[in-house]
Amino acid sequence: MRIDPARLASGLLAWVRRHRRLLIVLALLSLFFSVLGYFTNPVSLPGMCRIYG
Repeated sequence: MRIDPARLASGLLAWVRRHRRLLIVLALLSLFFSVLGYFTNPVSLPGMCRIYG
């Protein structure tokens, strides 16, 4: 069973258009925490590596 690439792309594009607001909010939230982590001082407490990865 093969999936038509054009049909797959149009379906993906339709999904992105339906969830555009959610994707923008998630991207801004990710950017906010990235900038926050960049400008904060590093913390060396036990277990913090599990949070910050």
